[in-house]
Amino acid sequence: MPWPPRVLIVEDESIIALATKANLKRMGCEVVATAATGLQAVEYAARKRPDVVLMDIMLEGSMDGIEAASRIRENNPAMPIIYCTAYTDSATRVQAAQTNPTAFMGKPLDYGVLKELIDELE
Repeated sequence: MPWPPRVLIVEDESIIALATKANLKRMGCEVVATAATGLQAVEYAARKRPDVVLMDIMLEGSMDGIEAASRIRENNPAMPIIYCTAYTDSATRVQAAQTNPTAFMGKPLDYGVLKELIDELE
């Protein structure tokens, strides 16, 4: 992966999105876009070609993060996706696992762990 890694943040809570963006920049990452809906996520992933997608599961609009991840995978099967969600129950994890994510993180995010995950993608 090129350095700095280019990251797409998919998060409908603006405060969380801003905090994540600030922490990623502090880590040296480049944030290519922030999406609040699944449709935006799919569009940005196709257009911006990030190195990694941080995907929330519950999003604004009719498309959740799992469906968005599935559509992103259709267009780019190798794109790393890290789920970052408060929904860590087993049923949600099983459903999300079908999209073959790189990792699954619960909220609140541990930015040290997130940095390690991103660094491992290199």
